[in-house]
Amino acid sequence: MHIDRHRLVGEDIVHRLSPNQGGIFAAGTPDTLILHFTAGDGAQWAIDKLCDPTPGGRVSAHLVVDRDGTVTQLLPFDTVAWHAGASDWGGRTGFNNFSLGIEIDNAGRLQPQGDHFVSWRGHPYAAEDALLETHRNEQQPSWWHRYPPAQLDVVTDLCSLLTETYRMRYILGHEEIAPQRKQDPGPAFPLDELRQRLLPPAAP
Repeated sequence: MHIDRHRLVGEDIVHRLSPNQGGIFAAGTPDTLILHFTAGDGAQWAIDKLCDPTPGGRVSAHLVVDRDGTVTQLLPFDTVAWHAGASDWGGRTGFNNFSLGIEIDNAGRLQPQGDHFVSWRGHPYAAEDALLETHRNEQQPSWWHRYPPAQLDVVTDLCSLLTETYRMRYILGHEEIAPQRKQDPGPAFPLDELRQRLLPPAAP
């Protein structure tokens, strides 16, 4: 997998252009990766939503990573996507203007129901697909949809490639730039470990 003129090239890479886009990034940006979960009905559902031009609800992201590791690129990496919304972190606001958005197919928070679990959309999940963890913005543990190893491996490879290519300074969760609104990518995703692995240590 590599990047050619702001487009991913490699096996299991699909391209579909979203009409929901801003202009070209300003010089020196993007410098941040924002990780999301889709919290929907699968990767294709998310792709369709991120390409829906209906006024009033237009959103987009640069990448969608399916649970089998397939990657769909919706916008080139030099183009602003609408994934962050109202956002604030480290003295910055409006993170669409500084970041690449990666959507990871995952149901997010789950609720126990008998011998299985259900998502907020009512879809069932097996018990082995649920993980009991405490969200970084909460005090009590709850159940979350697991990320499969193949998907995590691809997300790690993507973040490594993008960090190296675009000299990323930050890797953040949507839950960190919009903590009052968002929960993604949630505690089932090893966000802190990913940062420690890919980013240089912070200056003392």
